[in-house]
Amino acid sequence: MRELLERTLPFWKHLTRSEQNALAEGVVEGLYKKGQVLHYGGRECAGVQIIRKGQTRVFVTSAGGGEITLFRLLDGDVSILSAACMLKGLDIELDMEIEEDSFICTIPKALYKDISDHNAKVKDYTLEMVSEKFSDIMWLFNQYVFSNVAARLADAILEHRALTGSDTLAITHDALARDIGTAREVVSRLLKQFQTDGLVKITRGHIEILDAAKLEKV
Repeated sequence: MRELLERTLPFWKHLTRSEQNALAEGVVEGLYKKGQVLHYGGRECAGVQIIRKGQTRVFVTSAGGGEITLFRLLDGDVSILSAACMLKGLDIELDMEIEEDSFICTIPKALYKDISDHNAKVKDYTLEMVSEKFSDIMWLFNQYVFSNVAARLADAILEHRALTGSDTLAITHDALARDIGTAREVVSRLLKQFQTDGLVKITRGHIEILDAAKLEKV
């Protein structure tokens, strides 16, 4: 556990020995199964989470039930927004879907807050990470407002290609629709157009990328 904390937390070397011991002993590790959805917001504040192994998708849900994927977390990534409720005046509602069976290590909110309150390096890191994530989210929402759906779909397909390292994706139209915040019917219609244009080949349950370079230009 110490090796994981030292590798993933930039402020580790600035902690006192007692703070390091408290973190190492206080971390709770859990196995989360593919398909589970965790909710954060209001009083549901887990603490700082580290993905030891696995893959998760962090998203927001609209009042009408639509989803927009904000970002994904992979091996070694730190989820600081799961502890955002520690920050006064910050109230956000987020969900995390477990996309692969994942081992997630959680630093409990109370423990992290106590160390942050007494160690400026930890507080600086927390504010910097939250600010960085919100900048990323604002950029994403600008894309939703100002870019077209076809471009977002092409970007989503290329993201999954990068995640899997394969040109053949086992992904549903529903999953892509959730990623880009649109209806499944819209995704299906666009994929048919992509296929007509020679960018992809669609088979049952799979999408094969035929021309990644052209997808990047959509």
